[in-house]
Amino acid sequence: MIYFIYYKGVKMKYKIGQLVNLPETRYKGIIGTVIAENKAGILVRFNGSQQLYFKEEELKAYKK
Repeated sequence: MIYFIYYKGVKMKYKIGQLVNLPETRYKGIIGTVIAENKAGILVRFNGSQQLYFKEEELKAYKK
């Protein structure tokens, strides 16, 4: 089940603060935290100080 959140008029698939798995092709096994979302993509912080923008379809919600 997918819930959509609206933040500043933008439909968000992931909540700010939610844990996500980064793309397997380049970041296998890396988990990040959603920081923000805008037209450039979803900003995810990982490894403490690194952060990058990803497309929504590149990310998957983290499940323990």
